[in-house]
Amino acid sequence: MKTKLLFAISAIFLSLTAFSQKKKQQEKQEMAVYAEKKGNDYYLIRLEKDKDIPNVYVYSNGVTKPYKNYSELKDIVMEFPGMMASNNSTKEELVSVLKKDEHFYEITSQRKDPKNLEKTVVTVYEVYQGQKRIVEEYDSIYELMSSPYKEAIFIN
Repeated sequence: MKTKLLFAISAIFLSLTAFSQKKKQQEKQEMAVYAEKKGNDYYLIRLEKDKDIPNVYVYSNGVTKPYKNYSELKDIVMEFPGMMASNNSTKEELVSVLKKDEHFYEITSQRKDPKNLEKTVVTVYEVYQGQKRIVEEYDSIYELMSSPYKEAIFIN
């Protein structure tokens, strides 16, 4: 009887621990929404799930780290004015970067219809010695979700 009770308590504790870890992971999910290159650095703007103000990171020398903490969206827009212009643009815009297996990629998006997010072409470029070449092109963000480059947009 004591063994069964101990077993039950252990199972409850483990399930609560797993649930809290899963909840923490879910809270950390981010989606890349905009990126801007300044000099050799990339400034990455990512929207965290259930949060109104995006997080801003800087990718420099192979390392991504937090850039600044902003309390208002207007402060981010003031520092990165291209972010607002890209929202209704039909031109190709940088969205994110990815370093994977010693390769460096830039991910861009281009809306065919600025009012319809589903009509967005996502292009993955490999950058090597200052030259860019197209690696993959996806007709929607949904196609990218099943690709090996999804972690450039959907960050855990």
